[in-house]
Amino acid sequence: MLLNLISSKHSPVKTYLFVLGRNPILSRTELLPFCDELFYAEDKSLMLAENIKFENPRDLPKSPEQIFLDRLGGTIRMGEVLGEFRSEKEVQDEIVKQVQTDKPEGKVQLGVSAWGCGKTFLRHFLPEMKNALRAQHDRNCRIVNAPGKNLDSGKIFGEKLLKKGFEFLVWKRKDTFLLAKTAANQNLRNYVLRDRDKDFRDARMGMLPPKVAQILLNLASPSWDDVVIDPFCGSGTVNIEAAITGFKTIGSDLDEKRTKKAKENFEQMAEKFRYEKDSGEFFAGDALKFPLKKATGVFVTEGFLGDVFEKHATVQSIADASRFILHMWEKTIAHLEDSSVHTIALCLPAWKFKGKTISISEDLFAKIAKSSYIPSALFDGKKTFIYSRPDSFVGREICVLSKNPPNEG
Repeated sequence: MLLNLISSKHSPVKTYLFVLGRNPILSRTELLPFCDELFYAEDKSLMLAENIKFENPRDLPKSPEQIFLDRLGGTIRMGEVLGEFRSEKEVQDEIVKQVQTDKPEGKVQLGVSAWGCGKTFLRHFLPEMKNALRAQHDRNCRIVNAPGKNLDSGKIFGEKLLKKGFEFLVWKRKDTFLLAKTAANQNLRNYVLRDRDKDFRDARMGMLPPKVAQILLNLASPSWDDVVIDPFCGSGTVNIEAAITGFKTIGSDLDEKRTKKAKENFEQMAEKFRYEKDSGEFFAGDALKFPLKKATGVFVTEGFLGDVFEKHATVQSIADASRFILHMWEKTIAHLEDSSVHTIALCLPAWKFKGKTISISEDLFAKIAKSSYIPSALFDGKKTFIYSRPDSFVGREICVLSKNPPNEG
C-alpha cells in the first residue's frame, strides 16, 4: 500500500505524482533537488514526492505547478494526489466529485491515464466514467483518450484539456489505486518556439535541445545569486533557458559570428518569453582563458562534441576529437581553479561505433583527478548519464563536476 507514503488528507502538505520522460533516471536526478521523494518506479517512469520547492522569481502569472514544471526538462506532467482508493468504483466516485466541485460549463472534457491497471482497464473504465457523470449529475462527457490508450502531453496540450476539462492519473500498486488530478503539463509550443523557431540554428554544432539545456541547468543547482555561464554558447540555448528560469547569464564562444548570433537569438526570445534583454551578456572569447573576474557561479554547457553529426564517426575522427576535447577540458578546468565557479555541468561526446558506445569520461576524470573539481555520482550512483536519440551518430554524456572547498589550515 502507498497510504503510509503519502500525507494525510488533513495535512497541509500536498503530495504530487510526476510522470517522467523517456529517460527516467535522468528525469528523477533533475527533480530530486526540488522535492522530497516518497516513491520511485523506474519501470513506469513515475515518482511520488512532496515538499515541492515552488519558486516564482519572475513573478509569472501562472500556477505554482505550471511554473515548476516549465523549469524541468525531463518531466512530462505532474498531478496533485487526491487519495488512495480500494476499488475502481471509489476512484470513479472521486472523479465525479472533482468534476462536480469545479462545475465547468457545458460538456465535460475528460481524460484518464493509468499505470499498473492492466491493458484493458481504460476500455471499460472510461465508458463507465462517462455513464457515472450522466447518471449522477446529468452531465454529458467527451472522453479525450484514444480507445484504451493513455494521453500524451501533446494531446493534452493540443486539446487545452487542463483549461477546458480534466485529466486524472491512476496508478494501481498491488490492491489499491492512487488517484491524482493533473495540475501541469509540458508546454510543447514553447519548446518549438525556442528550438526550431530560433533565427539562428547550425546543425554542425549539434543543436542542444532546450530540454537537455534545462536538465543541465538544474543539475548544476545554481542559487539565485549565481551567474549561469556557457563558455561554448553556440546559438545561446543554455543562456535562453537560464534567462527564462530567472537567472543572469553569460555566453561566450571562440567564434565571434556565433556569439553575435547567440545574442540575437537571446534578444529574439526575450521578446517572446518576456525576460530582460540585459539579463544576458555575450562576448567572443576562448573558454581556456575565460575572464576570471566574470567566472562566478556555475558553468553550464554542452561544450564541443566534435564535427561528426551527420554520418558515422571513424576510428581516426574519434581519436582526433577525443584528444582535442580532453585537452580542452583539462586546460579549462585548470584555468578555473582560481575562479568562483563552484559547479560545472557539461556534456561529453559518446560516439556510436560498430554497435558500441565510445566514452571519454573516465579519461577526463583521470586527467583532472588532482584538481578541485570532483565528478558527482548523481545518476543512481553513477558519475555520468548518456543521453542519445535512436537515430543519432553521437550522444551526449552528461556529467557534473563540483568544486571542493579549499582546506582550512
